[in-house]
Amino acid sequence: MRLDIRRSGVWIDAVVVAAIVTAGCVAAGITHDSQPEVEDIPGCDVVVPDGETFSFLTGSYPGTYDNPDYPWLTAEKASAMSESLVRSLPADVEVQFASPSNSLVFQPIQIYSKNAELSGGMTVEDISGDSTASGVVDRAGVAAPLRVSAEAWDDAIPPCTEGSVDERTTLPDGTVVDVLDAVSEYDGVSTHRRTATAYFPDTTVHARTSNEGAEAELPLEADELRDIVSNPELRVSARVPEGTKPARADCGSPREFPVPPLPRDVVERIGSALQTQWETTFPNTSTDVAVGDLMPGRSGSGSACNAVVLTTSRGTAQLNVEISLEDNKDWPDDPDAVRSVIPDGTVVTRRSDLRTIGTEPPEWLSVLRPSNTVVQLRFDDTIAVDSLVELATAPGLDL
Repeated sequence: MRLDIRRSGVWIDAVVVAAIVTAGCVAAGITHDSQPEVEDIPGCDVVVPDGETFSFLTGSYPGTYDNPDYPWLTAEKASAMSESLVRSLPADVEVQFASPSNSLVFQPIQIYSKNAELSGGMTVEDISGDSTASGVVDRAGVAAPLRVSAEAWDDAIPPCTEGSVDERTTLPDGTVVDVLDAVSEYDGVSTHRRTATAYFPDTTVHARTSNEGAEAELPLEADELRDIVSNPELRVSARVPEGTKPARADCGSPREFPVPPLPRDVVERIGSALQTQWETTFPNTSTDVAVGDLMPGRSGSGSACNAVVLTTSRGTAQLNVEISLEDNKDWPDDPDAVRSVIPDGTVVTRRSDLRTIGTEPPEWLSVLRPSNTVVQLRFDDTIAVDSLVELATAPGLDL
């Protein structure tokens, strides 16, 4: 294990340089001092010292799949890569139950301003272009975040950099993989991290897992990270199996005060109840995803949700479903909201929403059950409201 001390700068992987903030993303450059002498590293023909010190900040915003600037990353490609990534984990390692963006699903590539001014000779192309899958993995009670990124790449394999590589391996197919097992320290706080980077002819794949503490345990060994990043199905050119469904996106409404996520058994229970009622209320309707296949809502939402496209004799329509505990949202001054109370005390509120985001359906329905469980639905106006109320008042949906 390598020990790095960084008191005057911030340690960061050379490949992964993005940090999430509330308003978007911030990319941070490498900040460390060059060293005049270097040690030999197994498997490395050339070892170079750390580079010069520089840093920068720049903003970005979430991209979308099927971006013409990155034609290799379709929603189906992201799904195929994500499934292959999970399969490549050791059999006794589990991915913690979470929303897609936190359960090792490769996300759309972040978009940076092409006019961004970066220091140290860096360009936007140097910090962009990677799709990242993040999540928390657990092995026998030892849990840690895992982050895996893939990027189209056709440059020469770089020399080994001191402090970033413990060992370089060339696999039988010619793939070069670097691994690192190290401890870094900043402001008196130590972090144990393991990383691996694979260089394919057309792709780089990078993985990192870490925990706070110099002696902190990690659920994945360095050689297991090597196996993960060298998976050829993570290459940008890897074929997408026929019939692969698009990667699912996060759902769930933001809350002013974040709440804990729902447990898996609760999400599965209410999902089963929702599906049973759906098949009764909408017997001749097909969907691209089972309505009851609920996911945990985005971080802090404390909900279970789904977004489906349904097909009937009248055509297709979109339906978004979210189930959570009421957080005191109210619309008392909204003249477009229509509210009614059914005999069991359930409060039904409907309005047409002109403040939709992206491709959200324009109609909104809230069904507040006596248990304080609220079922919210966004839908196209081709779906009968009475049928949706029947769906939202089904038995078994209470939290």
